[in-house]
Amino acid sequence: MVRSSRLVLAILLGVCCQADSSARGDDAKAADTAAGGVSYYRDIRPILQEHCQGCHQPAKRGGEYVMTSFKELLKGGESEAPAIVPGDLEESYLLLLVTPDEEGHAEMPKEKPALPKASIEKITQWIKAGAKDDTPESARQKFDAAHPPVYQS
Repeated sequence: MVRSSRLVLAILLGVCCQADSSARGDDAKAADTAAGGVSYYRDIRPILQEHCQGCHQPAKRGGEYVMTSFKELLKGGESEAPAIVPGDLEESYLLLLVTPDEEGHAEMPKEKPALPKASIEKITQWIKAGAKDDTPESARQKFDAAHPPVYQS
């Protein structure tokens, strides 16, 4: 009886997992396999949202650098150095700013602890792999004069 219950449970779990992966669609699958195992959408974007975008967003523009748009993220800010050069770790100024010195202090995030080592390693891997934007089409904001946001009340 116990053995057959486990078998039924295993079958149900397999069916549920299959249904979940099918429901996720091509956009999520693309994000899972992008950039040599490191995904901008899944791995890098959350790091930037947590540690960087509070100061580097259109409303604040710390250092004239906006990190909420992928295009602006690559471009950089007032230093005029490109923040991210896909495939080139030495020319990617962002990496220099977030990498701590021997004492463990990094220039960014400003007046806060340095990013965790694992986060810096992910950013490094992502840049080295070509710094691709694998944001699923369904997650991209498409606001412009012809397509303003729609608010629900």
